[in-house]
Amino acid sequence: MIPATMVLTTGLARRATIGLTGMLAWAASVSPVASQGVPAPAGANTVEVVSPHAPVFAAPHRGANRRGTLALHSRFAFVGRVPGDGCATGTYVDLGERRFVCEELIVYSGQPGWAEPHPGVRDGDVLPYRYAFVRYDATPAYHRPDDYFLGDYVETYGRGFGLIVTGRQVVDGIGFLRLRRGTFIADDAVGFAHGSEFEGVPLTDVAADAPLSLAWTRGSSVRIYSRPRGRVARRAGRREQVAVASVDGEWARLSDGKFVRVADLNRAIRTTPPEGVGPNERWIDVSVEEQVLVAYDGATPVFATLVSTGADRPGSRTPVGTFRIWAKLATSDMDDLERTDVAENYLIEGVPWVQYFEGSNALHAAFWHDDFGHRRSHGCVNLSPRDARFLYAFTAPRVPDGFEAVVPFTDEARTLVRVRP
Repeated sequence: MIPATMVLTTGLARRATIGLTGMLAWAASVSPVASQGVPAPAGANTVEVVSPHAPVFAAPHRGANRRGTLALHSRFAFVGRVPGDGCATGTYVDLGERRFVCEELIVYSGQPGWAEPHPGVRDGDVLPYRYAFVRYDATPAYHRPDDYFLGDYVETYGRGFGLIVTGRQVVDGIGFLRLRRGTFIADDAVGFAHGSEFEGVPLTDVAADAPLSLAWTRGSSVRIYSRPRGRVARRAGRREQVAVASVDGEWARLSDGKFVRVADLNRAIRTTPPEGVGPNERWIDVSVEEQVLVAYDGATPVFATLVSTGADRPGSRTPVGTFRIWAKLATSDMDDLERTDVAENYLIEGVPWVQYFEGSNALHAAFWHDDFGHRRSHGCVNLSPRDARFLYAFTAPRVPDGFEAVVPFTDEARTLVRVRP
């Protein structure tokens, strides 16, 4: 998928106005707590983020490389204050580890640090937000519910657009959904997404150099035979896990002595680490043929799951090769609205647990389908929500609590992702 709003590279954070009175008060009550010659306000232990998606830079000026974005109301300890250009106050806050934030996007606080992982997920849920998909093309959206009765809409949404819902209200017996973007839409115009419950398998006690036995059935009624081309012993359900003992040509023998055609399986196949991977370095292998992802710790496979890579058509195939994760985003809006060569455009807000590894191609959660094990994406590697969340925490760079996104330097750890045909 293509990121509609990649705040790390092109987005503009909305600015919070601190106020001249507050600035004068700080200037009158500075203390020598901070470093590098620009004192911090007296009693300031942390800084609190007061602007959504506040950008963090690698140096104290707006032309510096992005290091990530900060979540609203998170509080961080800071190293000091430093002068810099591109910020209305002329000062940046040094958060340490080559991370600087413009002072107009924060307020100083005497409270301890506070931050949460992003995106947050409530116990029992698989998704961080409530997502709805538009049922009908040209569905109107309104500034407020009352405008519905006047036919006064502000924009329309295409069929299949995925939107984040933040609330609901009823006016004159008609239900309206409040969207993240601030507009309202009739609640009968959408259907809600719940996200797949599918999740991968931790791999434990895998013997050194031993092949993996894990596989899933590709169809919903896969024939399991008593012997190759013999009678059908039973039919396996969709994505049923089976243990493969051996493979001979087109047939796989299962651990229970039965047989199944190899073409009817998504197999987790062990492979060797790419050149440059350390003995204890985590990395990820994606097989397009098998539609299986295996996560490794050095040469040891530790996790396997089904994925959906790009559909087998021009412009949608997942790139094959060896890459390094270059950015991680808690959520990213994705669309192809700029394309005029397609019959229908798409837009999905707030896709969670996004890890870009090659251009706009990423590992990320897909909550709009439950077809893992088959190719169907626009080029990204689709994961179930639970698997995407697990791998987001598994890979490097780590996203600190309170950060919505991280961009590593080239000299920092970045997990390798290998995509094989």
